[in-house]
Amino acid sequence: MLLQVARTESPRGFRLIGEIDVSNADILTDALEPEVEQGGDLTLDLTGLTFMDSSGIQVIIRTARRLEGSGNLRLLRPGAVVAHTLERVRLGQLANVEMILDDDQSLETA
Repeated sequence: MLLQVARTESPRGFRLIGEIDVSNADILTDALEPEVEQGGDLTLDLTGLTFMDSSGIQVIIRTARRLEGSGNLRLLRPGAVVAHTLERVRLGQLANVEMILDDDQSLETA
């Protein structure tokens, strides 16, 4: 399945739809690069993301690390499979990452 990356204005970020794997992780990297350079908080709406392999995880980790000191990375409403993957890699060890399960529930991923 292809990865679709759509810009969102409120909150500033992107909606991801499909799957992230080694064949398309560079699409996400290319989309995020200008936003990371700009700094500030960034939100990835993961509602439509059905799968993420280690390539996708690495893009998210690199993005969060590059935002350290200039912004936070919010991971919005990941589905069960993606949320489990993100929890297993312990993204909560990065102080500027927050996973939001729905509009009023936050999950610390530590």
